Amino acid sequence: MNIDELKEEISSVLSSPGCSAEFYFLLDGNDGMRLKSIDITDNDHADLEKLFIDSVSDNVLLNDELSLIQLSSADDRKNAIYLYDLEEVPVELTHLKLIIENENFEQFSFSTDSLSELEGILVLIGNQETQLAIYKYQYPVTLLKKESGYNLIKTIGSNRFQKLDRDVLKLNSKFEFFKINGKYYIIDIKTLERFFGFHDAVKNIAMQGIENIKKADIVLNCDFLESRLDDISFSRKLVKSASQSPVLGVIPNNQIISFTSSHPALKGRFKYSADGTKIDLKTKVSQNLFLKLLNDDFLQSELTKRFYDSIAKDNIETEQKDNNLR
Repeated sequence: MNIDELKEEISSVLSSPGCSAEFYFLLDGNDGMRLKSIDITDNDHADLEKLFIDSVSDNVLLNDELSLIQLSSADDRKNAIYLYDLEEVPVELTHLKLIIENENFEQFSFSTDSLSELEGILVLIGNQETQLAIYKYQYPVTLLKKESGYNLIKTIGSNRFQKLDRDVLKLNSKFEFFKINGKYYIIDIKTLERFFGFHDAVKNIAMQGIENIKKADIVLNCDFLESRLDDISFSRKLVKSASQSPVLGVIPNNQIISFTSSHPALKGRFKYSADGTKIDLKTKVSQNLFLKLLNDDFLQSELTKRFYDSIAKDNIETEQKDNNLR
């Protein structure tokens, strides 16, 4: 799967006969998470439908800068969509599957439900044959409650203000995740990191990454890495660097250590064991640099001979083979 193929899948949904949208609230309260359908007036429903379909089109289909990467290989580049390839899926994401596979949901009711429990907004786009489900994380600041301060609104047909007597939910077309053809895709990793289920999935794989580092016998004490596993951003980078490293277990340790002592970006940044065979990772700076080293981020241009710290390193040989198969 590449980005062009993904765009073709999405385009086929948006252009399908009778394509429309359905809207749902994901509520998280004392009774756990609940999905509720939303009753919206016909005119407003049509406006919201167009808003989200246009958002998918503008941010995905018409974005020529996008690349598609597996989440386990995620880096910090911009303009990327990440295919979720971890075994454990956060419960918030699984609700995208629920709205695709089910039809009957209870309707949101102000008498029994509360907007203060709103965790996310889910939108199902398509027809009976093909669907795209998108997830929009609901930030608390987008809910203006009538009890929060003394809020004034303009009265209809006059210049007079009156106190807000109802809650107001502000919506925009930004979304963070979507599901299509059985696969989850991530647009905003930072939002995904808010989900505790994602923490567990990443930490489990990150622990295996630390075991791989231990087996390579290049780090003096891996306890410093283990102590940072609760830092989800660090754990996610450890998953990529240690589990799919083009360096660890491939390049001899003595060559790696020699590289760290000679590369302009790394020279003087590491300490070593007394015999010079292991790297000492006591500081967070050295730990972060070590993960970048495992990811082979420190490159030199063959043309200019300049040194670079490169985040995105798409495999040109792999892309060429894919093109030849078409």
